[in-house]
Amino acid sequence: MKKDKVSNEKKNLSRLAGEFLVASRLTQRGYMVALQWGQTIGYDILVFDKKSNVAFLEVKATASHHQRWILQAKYAHHAEGDSIPQTRRFVCCVDLTVSKTAPQVYVFPAKVVEDGLRYFYQKSGFSNSPSYMLALEAKPRGRTKEAKVKTVGEFIEASKYLDCFDGLSVSPVEK
Repeated sequence: MKKDKVSNEKKNLSRLAGEFLVASRLTQRGYMVALQWGQTIGYDILVFDKKSNVAFLEVKATASHHQRWILQAKYAHHAEGDSIPQTRRFVCCVDLTVSKTAPQVYVFPAKVVEDGLRYFYQKSGFSNSPSYMLALEAKPRGRTKEAKVKTVGEFIEASKYLDCFDGLSVSPVEK
């Protein structure tokens, strides 16, 4: 049986839903945000405060696969000389899959995503593909049958990044 391919329209709607959801959750918590449309700086949302602190957020959303996102290969390799320090870069992974709870938002520092991808691909190595999969419930490739091997989510302690907007090192606006 052939699996149906996800349409570009559905992908685009999921992407937008993820970006709006993250922006909404941030503003509900008192953060100032700016949505970035187009290819201006390569990040979807800027979070900033009155002290000139800025966090750069890339939002990845899935509506098809529980706790599994496709990321560009650049997230597996810290770019030396990047004008934005790695400590200011974050990947918000939004899980929009059908469930009885609200969508989940993981606010991962870029370094944690890099560590998770390196862990998943440790045995097989990275391919020449322009994208890689971050799958929290998966064990590393080539080690799926080893009982004591942690899943990617366990390895990076994903649960501590669930709705953890405090890790952005940006102060909410005082109410």
